[in-house]
This record gives sequence, C-alpha cells and structure tokens, in this order.
Amino acid sequence: MRIGQKLILGFMGFTEYLRGIAARKQTGERLELLRNLIDCSNDCVFIMEPKWGRFLDANDRAYASLGYARQELLNMAFKDIEQSIPDDSSWREQIEELKLKEDLVIQGWLRRKDGTTFFAETNLKLVSRNRRDGLHRKEDFIIAFARDISERKRAEEALRESEKRLTVILESILTGVVLVDAETHNIVDTNPLATEMIGLPKQEIVGKMCHKFICPAEKGKCPISDLGQVIDRSERVLLKADGREIPIMKTVTAMTLHGHEYFVESFVDIIELKQAEQRQAQLIRELERTNQEVENANQELKDFAYIVSHDLKAPLRGIKTVAGWISADYADKLDDNGKEQMKLLVGRVDRMHNLIDGILQYSRVGRVEEEKVVVNLNELVTEAIDMIAPPENITITVENELPVIKCEQTRITQVFQNLLSNAVKYMDKPQGRIKVGCVEENGFWKFSVADNGPGIEEKNFERIFKIFQTLTPRDELESTGIGLTVAKKIVELYNGKIWVESKPGEGSTFFFILPKQEMEVEGAKLEANIIG
Repeated sequence: MRIGQKLILGFMGFTEYLRGIAARKQTGERLELLRNLIDCSNDCVFIMEPKWGRFLDANDRAYASLGYARQELLNMAFKDIEQSIPDDSSWREQIEELKLKEDLVIQGWLRRKDGTTFFAETNLKLVSRNRRDGLHRKEDFIIAFARDISERKRAEEALRESEKRLTVILESILTGVVLVDAETHNIVDTNPLATEMIGLPKQEIVGKMCHKFICPAEKGKCPISDLGQVIDRSERVLLKADGREIPIMKTVTAMTLHGHEYFVESFVDIIELKQAEQRQAQLIRELERTNQEVENANQELKDFAYIVSHDLKAPLRGIKTVAGWISADYADKLDDNGKEQMKLLVGRVDRMHNLIDGILQYSRVGRVEEEKVVVNLNELVTEAIDMIAPPENITITVENELPVIKCEQTRITQVFQNLLSNAVKYMDKPQGRIKVGCVEENGFWKFSVADNGPGIEEKNFERIFKIFQTLTPRDELESTGIGLTVAKKIVELYNGKIWVESKPGEGSTFFFILPKQEMEVEGAKLEANIIG
C-alpha cells in the first residue's frame, strides 16, 4: 500500500475516532439531561433492562411511593410489583410490542412493599445508547413512567356503575323513557318500554328529533326551557310507527350527565284512562238522570203515601163508627157470638189503621230529613218510657248514664220506642224487667235493651227485622211487623248496626251501635258500665 493511501486511511480513522468521542460526549450530555428530568418528574420513574425487566435505577418518587430502599428495588423486576404481569412470557410479549412501537402504555395495579396497591398508567419507552467500551456497540434499556391514576380509576368505575344503574332503572321503569340532548333535541337513548310503545327498534329511534318524531302535534315547538326542574307535564299525542296516535301523559325533566345537559322525557299510555274518564262522564250523566228520576219517584211516593193514607183511613174511620153504632144500637139483639164478631171487626179496623201508619212511618225513613240537634239520651229515653206507659207489672230501668249525641231526635226516639214497646208487648212474665244500657266499644256507642221475656229462637234472628214479619199470630197479639224494620233502617242510616242475642225462655237483648266520632258532642262525657 502506498504511503499516501496509508495516511488517508489513518486520517479517516482518526476522524472517525474524533466523531466517536463527540458522539459519546453528546450522548452523555443527553443522558445527564434525561437524568435531571427523571429526578424532577412527578411520576414514579424506573430504568429497567429489557430482557427480564430488572430494575437498574429509579427516581426518589418511585422509592417513596413503593416503600422500598434502593438496594431492595434493584434486586427486583417490574413483574414483582405489577400484578397484571404474572410470568416472564407475558413480559417478553410486552417487550416485543415495545420494540415495534418504541412507546407503550399499560395500565395495572402496582403493589407497594406493605401490600397495598395503587392503579397506575405506565408509559414504557425503549432507549438505546452506545456502550463506552466500543464505537459501534449499543445497549437498550427501558424507561418506565408510572403515574398513580387510582382516583381516575375509581371515578371511571363509579361512572360505569352509575351508567349500569341508570340502564337498570331505565329498563325496569314502568313508563316509556327517552333521553334527549338538550342542545340538539335529538334522542340519544331509550328504554325498552319506549321502543315498544313507539313500535320501532332502538337504532331507528336514536338520532331522531324528539318533538317532531314522537309528538308531531307540537309542530316543531319544544316545550322545554330551563334545566334543573320538571319543565313540562301535560297530555300529548304519541305517533306510533304504524301511524296510529295514542294519548300519553308526558313529563319532561332536566338533568346533567357527564357534564352535558339532557332532558328525560317519560310518558305513559293513558288511552285506558281517557276511556275510563269517558265512561265516568257517561256514568255521572246516567247517575244524575237516575237521581232526578229517584227524586221524582220519591216525591210521587210521598204524595201517593199521603193520598193512600187519607183515602184508606177515611173509610176505616167510617167502618169503625158504624160498628160502634151497631154495637150500641143492637146490643140487646146481638148474642155473645155477634158481640164477639163486632169486637173482632173493630180490632181488624184498628190493625189496618196501625198498618197504614207503620207503612207511612217506614216510607219516611231516609227520605224525609230533619235538622240534627244535640240530644241528651237520658231525657229522650225517659220521655219514650212515659209515652209507652208500661203496665204496673213491667219495670223499665236505665242502668247507667247515656251519652249526649247530635242526631235527628225523631228518628232516635223511634228506635228506642220500637225496641221498648216490642219488649213490653211480648212480655210473658208476671214480673217483667227491661233494662236500657250503653257502653263505649271500639269507637262506637253500644246500646242495649234487655228483657226477661219469652226469648227468640236463633233461626228467627234475621227474620224479625224484615217488614211485616211477626212470630206471634196476629189474632193472638196485634202487631204490624214494622217496628223492628223501622229501627233497623234508622240505625243503618247512621252507619250503625242492630242485632239480637236471645235464648228461648230466658229473654232477649237487642243491641245497636252508633259511630261515636260522627255523633259525638264536644264536652259531653259518657260514664257507663258494662251491663251484667
């Protein structure tokens, strides 16, 4: 080789040598700069060899966050702290991907020395540098920047859980619901019931403008205005996919989700409600017409009752008068049988007269109203006993103090009179005893009229309260069979109840209850003991 050539080659080698020194110097400066950046980083920074992921170094924040001393960490690999890398094969797969991209982001839970964990987003960067023992030899290492995103992870999980709950609520709610973008008014979500009511799959509903697609009768006007409140609640018309229109009740509520404003429009099919309203209106009209007819019928019945009373009583009075004349004028000509027949005739006339009065009395109960007044039942019962005028062998006693109530005095008087006169009429004992009592029981006044008369068989307990029903032949004892029926009707008009308890031969006790709250007089006290 010529000397000139040798000199040129030598010069070129020296130049390459100088370039190598410059490159090493520049690389050293870059590494020093990188070192400073790593030390100042707010992330946990690790330097690792790529093959096994063993730690070569780390910044102070990494040591502090993980709780390891420097020497402890340098004896470990990344897989020892990263829970999602269980073996070497997984790590090698990550490195192969990193070689292709030179930059890889992974997420996972990093484990501290004390066993606690935090969720980190780790950015892996593959870096190459020249080795100091040669000009052309390079070595690779990995710089990992790990940032604690536990709060973000929890927020994301909470958001996913919230969205899951919202989905469950939407799917289980018993009304149709659409979620509408507040800015565009386009539908962004629906629940199954809404898609069923509209008659289209969800993908054909989402993206449509709500007030034009679902409720076209609104003619392009959206009833929504302000956020944070129920904006609209009104009857609308829903357009189904088949062109039918059904009435709905729609409620629009504003809400914020993921920082964006939406409207929740819920609606329910009210076609059955509208039909029910129409039926109700029809029933009301029919009821008004019926009430008018009943009112007219009551007036006609009232007029008829008085006409019948007058027209029937007049000939009865004439029959009774003529019978009296015959009995007086032909007393010497009538034998005992004839006199008995005339007596029977007068009795039948009296029975007919009483029957007419009883029917009139029964017809007026519930039809003729009188003013409710404050009534002291102690005084009322005393007056009723005087009106009945029981025979000397029958004693009527009031066992305890009776209440003061607000009622229609005539009606309550009829109840006590009918019960007391009934006990007197059927008394079969030489010494008759009748007791009147009252106790408070379960919000009611419970009255009783007890006697030691003949008693009643249980099979007749209901029968005696029916009109015209008597247990004794009328030829043996005059009775219209109306008194107890009138008493029952009056008690039930006051939302009460009447019944009898009895044993044949031992007497009977008639009970009736009246609601205390409806008839109570403020300041009036009831001091009563249970009848023994």
